[in-house]
Amino acid sequence: MRRPSTLHHTTIVQRPVLSSPSVTSFAELSCSPLFRQQWSSLYEALQDSRPQRRKLMRLYIEQMRQGERPVLAGDHTIWARPYATTLQERTYEHQVAMLGNRPVGVGQGWSTLAWIPESGTSWALPLRHERITSFESSISKAAWQLQQVCQVLSIRAISLWDSEYGCARFVLATADITCDKLMRLRSNRCFWTTPPTYSGRGRPRVHGDKFKLSDPATWHCPDQQSEVDDPKQGRLRLRCWQGMHFRRLYSFLCKRSK
Repeated sequence: MRRPSTLHHTTIVQRPVLSSPSVTSFAELSCSPLFRQQWSSLYEALQDSRPQRRKLMRLYIEQMRQGERPVLAGDHTIWARPYATTLQERTYEHQVAMLGNRPVGVGQGWSTLAWIPESGTSWALPLRHERITSFESSISKAAWQLQQVCQVLSIRAISLWDSEYGCARFVLATADITCDKLMRLRSNRCFWTTPPTYSGRGRPRVHGDKFKLSDPATWHCPDQQSEVDDPKQGRLRLRCWQGMHFRRLYSFLCKRSK
């Protein structure tokens, strides 16, 4: 069977659009009585149009509130495809809740960077949403997306990341990006303080004291501490330790300081 042309796809999408007073989602167009094709025709029409992702990103950024510091959130999503044997670029992905309680399966990974409004709505506006190819990693893809977004923003953004990105690799990959990063850390992560001044005897220490998140006995007194009342979480205690680094980051920090 011959594949319908682009003009045909455009026509079958225009009919439900013109006849619908409002459209809340793209897939909702297939529910229109004027839409007499298969639901996949919607996405074939979208694919034929080949929208430019960078132009869409700039259009989305224009919808952001002016004068407000942007809050971005990055995430890595797994789409399990164990039975799609003909699907290209399937990779081994790790996910806790997968089919058959198997944490490692075959599928595709997607990286998303979205703008999160601080208040007033529960919706998020995706600025970049792209598949992670077999030649990339979730960290390299997220760093590239963050670079693409931040170089367009006029105000320095703050980005939020899950524990997958709370590692030295991601900090190194995003070190030159004009953006502040707030990352969740796994409980088994370890940090080191700045090494003490060289005493003149033996080999100079590369790292200071060990700071293990899961062992409070290794914690030293915080540099700053405060308590705030949150309407949802109740009373929160915030503690700040400065001058900490990942083990793999110290040599990089020394080179940047020179």
